[in-house]
Amino acid sequence: MNQTSREITYNFLNKVVFVTGGTAGIGYAIAEAFIQSGARVAINGRNEARLKQSAMILSHEGSVLALSGDVRKWEQVQAMVKQIVEQFGQIDVLVNNAGGNFSAPLEEISPNGWHAVLDSNLTSVFYCSKACFPSFKKQNAGVIVNIASIAAFGAHPLKAHYGAAKAGVVALTMSMAHEWATYNVRVNCLAPGPILTRDSPFADARVRSAVEKSIPLGRVGQPEEVAAVCLFLASDAARYVTGATLRVDGGPQRMVSDPEIIGYGRENRDV
Repeated sequence: MNQTSREITYNFLNKVVFVTGGTAGIGYAIAEAFIQSGARVAINGRNEARLKQSAMILSHEGSVLALSGDVRKWEQVQAMVKQIVEQFGQIDVLVNNAGGNFSAPLEEISPNGWHAVLDSNLTSVFYCSKACFPSFKKQNAGVIVNIASIAAFGAHPLKAHYGAAKAGVVALTMSMAHEWATYNVRVNCLAPGPILTRDSPFADARVRSAVEKSIPLGRVGQPEEVAAVCLFLASDAARYVTGATLRVDGGPQRMVSDPEIIGYGRENRDV
């Protein structure tokens, strides 16, 4: 993480954190931030080569468990959570970061394409949260941070399936927060705006320039800036915050009208 993101630190010593889609981009930055704050971290991904490489790099900073698995598959999620508990003895924080999308007009989205995006972004949140809940209930403590998107809050041309899934994450966050507060489990949500990662469309200068004109702060965000807010929500500093969705987006944005821009590729989520 850069120097700015280290100005505010949190202590997660003896805490165990599970970050889905933690091998690149936002997920990797979140995993790294927790490790630097003293946590033991389990990261998940389906790309085994990238998973192995990311875990090896992160292990130089702290304790890391690499979990190869598909968060869209209930049995695989159960197996990963079981492995975390066997390795570390507990789970204290779950970060539901995994997701993915592609661009297409509504009439061209196939049923398989629709379900793939819904399963990656929404069903995975339900599966992972449900699998971790018994550990949280036993401990009478736990934190879940769901990673949504500003796509949840308005029309998202050419990515309607993605916007619908992320809106579902926001709604699911509130319901989980309400139902599980009895067990001292806090559930909150982050909604990132455009974030620059190595594989994101914003690495393209033309795309980035067009999008930045619509952002009040005048730039796209960095993964470390999302990670910093994630750590806040997971920390005791946010102990009276649950069911909330925080936007990390540089301010309310105007709609970008260029069809070549609004239809850019897919977010950098390792699923």
